[in-house]
Amino acid sequence: MDAPAGYRVTGSLTAKCLEGRSMKKFCAYFLFACLFMLFIQWVYAAEKGGPKYLYIKATKVPPQHPAYDKEIKCEQCHVYQGVDAYTAATMTLKLSKTGALPREEIEKRIAEIVKGTGDYREIYVLSTAYDNKPLATVIEFVLDPKTLTFYAMSEKQTEKLFHMAANRYVSLAYVKQLEHHNYFKEPLSIQVVGTAQILKGTDAGFDEALDIYAPTLPLQLTPELLKAIKATKIVTKVTPERIIMRDYTQKEKGNRMVQIWERADKN
Repeated sequence: MDAPAGYRVTGSLTAKCLEGRSMKKFCAYFLFACLFMLFIQWVYAAEKGGPKYLYIKATKVPPQHPAYDKEIKCEQCHVYQGVDAYTAATMTLKLSKTGALPREEIEKRIAEIVKGTGDYREIYVLSTAYDNKPLATVIEFVLDPKTLTFYAMSEKQTEKLFHMAANRYVSLAYVKQLEHHNYFKEPLSIQVVGTAQILKGTDAGFDEALDIYAPTLPLQLTPELLKAIKATKIVTKVTPERIIMRDYTQKEKGNRMVQIWERADKN
């Protein structure tokens, strides 16, 4: 049985209204989806590259630019390549042999820079991280110039030790203090990225580390003192994977001011 004409008109209008509402909902959802995708792409782009204003525009090589092979193009260096302790521009210097020191000379110069008074003991900033929270600690390290390994001694139950126990990846920074404070013109520093090993008195390697570190202490090394150290102290051994050296004296010799050393036996 057919519905009365009035009901048919009302039903038709209702259907059109429902259809209109559905279309509005669809448009709203579609717009939201588009905006969401744009947001995701923006976040992803930020992770991959960061904002454009951070990049160097390839125009003219500035006079302070380090020496490099002329066949290397600007965009090979000045591009973001993921999160790293060093910029792509610094690491791309490895592609250029111009101005680069031989590996042995870099090792020798690093040891000279942090020689201190002759015992290779210097003050550094140790950077650690735990649960995405960084910590910078001012601490003395002693370098073994034969292996380019760093050693430090600490009290137990300090924050940096808990960081390194959970996350062995660390970095060190040393800057030669200058009386004239002209660090832009005469920088002399090293930046270290590596892994830390925490050694207690009963661990293998503690005695070897103590043999390197203990002679630099301004104390008389009696058997009683050494026994107390083994019982109460923690030795941190930092094995570098990479060292970036900034040495203004190299520029005077026609070399690059920035030199890169990487450990050969990364395994």
